Amino acid sequence: MSDQTHLSDAIRRCREQCRVPVIVDIKPISPKDGDLLRQRRPADLARAAEQAGACAVSVVTEARHFGGSIDMLEEIAAACSLPVLQKDFFQSPKQVDQGHQAGADAMLIIMANTSDETALALHRRAIRLGMESVVEVHMPAELERALKLAPTIIGINNRNILRLEKDGGDVRVTEALAPEVPQDILIVSESSLKSCDDVRRAVRAGADAVLIGTAILQAEDLEARLAELTRA
Repeated sequence: MSDQTHLSDAIRRCREQCRVPVIVDIKPISPKDGDLLRQRRPADLARAAEQAGACAVSVVTEARHFGGSIDMLEEIAAACSLPVLQKDFFQSPKQVDQGHQAGADAMLIIMANTSDETALALHRRAIRLGMESVVEVHMPAELERALKLAPTIIGINNRNILRLEKDGGDVRVTEALAPEVPQDILIVSESSLKSCDDVRRAVRAGADAVLIGTAILQAEDLEARLAELTRA
């Protein structure tokens, strides 16, 4: 686990430096775009992201569709000092414990496939462990449910995770939902952000940070691409 344990602090610090807070999403496989690691070590990608100005990294630990693992999370958490967000289909507080032990500073609660009861249990466990929850939504009804948890961070997924993000969603989802989020809650726009223009649109809509994986991991020069997006 990083010394800087709060993702929200990292986002605010980056904004104070007049940079767009970019969370680099590290996952071996994209169901839509295929192999993203291309024989690179996840720890090396995390170090490169930190060097290029990322405010945090997220690590997909779901194995079946995204090729992730807890071992990869542990490797990345040990390799950089950035806050680490664990992304998975959490359904049990025991999974939160496991991620915390591996070095996660924050965890994802996906309202699309999580009951209100389970979401509350996950959120409470994260708080008990000193972690933050990023509560992810894709539709207005999910946002309404998410706000009942009183989260510090709302993640707006521009694509439908129930379709493994293979749909054609784009930053218009953030533009529609962000204005409905109370101002004291940070907003992270996730998925389908491919260009500086996409990032600028998300920020104009109210996003405090963006989470980008494929557009950075597929770049010929990862560090240059990330630096460009933080200046969008």
